[in-house]
Amino acid sequence: MRQKNAPAHLFDPIEHDSLADSAVAQIENLILNGVLREGDMLPGERDLAEQLGISRPKVREALKNLVENKLLRVVANDGIYVDRLGGEVMSPALVALYHRNPVAIRQNLEYRKITEGFASKMAAQRATSNDRKRLEEIIAQMEVADQNQDHELASELDLELHSTIVFAAHNYTLTHMMTALYSLHRSGIMYNRIELLNMAAGEDLLFQQHQQIVNAICQGKAAQAEKAAQNHIDFVVELIATVFDRRDRESLSKKRYRKLND
Repeated sequence: MRQKNAPAHLFDPIEHDSLADSAVAQIENLILNGVLREGDMLPGERDLAEQLGISRPKVREALKNLVENKLLRVVANDGIYVDRLGGEVMSPALVALYHRNPVAIRQNLEYRKITEGFASKMAAQRATSNDRKRLEEIIAQMEVADQNQDHELASELDLELHSTIVFAAHNYTLTHMMTALYSLHRSGIMYNRIELLNMAAGEDLLFQQHQQIVNAICQGKAAQAEKAAQNHIDFVVELIATVFDRRDRESLSKKRYRKLND
């Protein structure tokens, strides 16, 4: 039986990607994956041409394309930077309101419990050898920081660990959503980690929980990694509730004795 012919115009011509287009695609991919982040400065034109193995005019063409698409921005007499990739997660007024409201902070952590559980599960399934190596390095650095009572460094490493887990999940949307959210936590707006560490046994338990998450990810145990991440957030919720409780008691106590002394 005679086969029916395929439609005459089914196929499109295959066009060879230009060198500039290939450079654009590579830079876009680095931005999508969170390797290049908002505010990062690109190498100079000459260095970029050498790294990409293309001519400087092709580099200029690629950069012009990316600037027009608002992924890069040119700072006069300085360099080329990754442009602003998203709006504010919250307005300054709303951020301040979160800082004053324990319910809002708890609900923020409810959101993180779901997203970080998902991120840890995906990381256990998708993490590369480099991802696992970096997670183990951060855990080792956190242990030293805790031993040295360097709370500022430990706090920064805490956020880096969570960010690295998100990157290890290799999900574009998760990467950019959580990067924006973590910027609020880095400012200490949501809660003060050092204040949490002043709670009894808080430091040791936080480290143990982080280690359990990393161990599960590095061993490829997705369900265990998800559960460990969610348990960690539950523990933080309990600590924060205790912190706010203590603040309330101290505030009432001050008012009571101020009244007695008047």
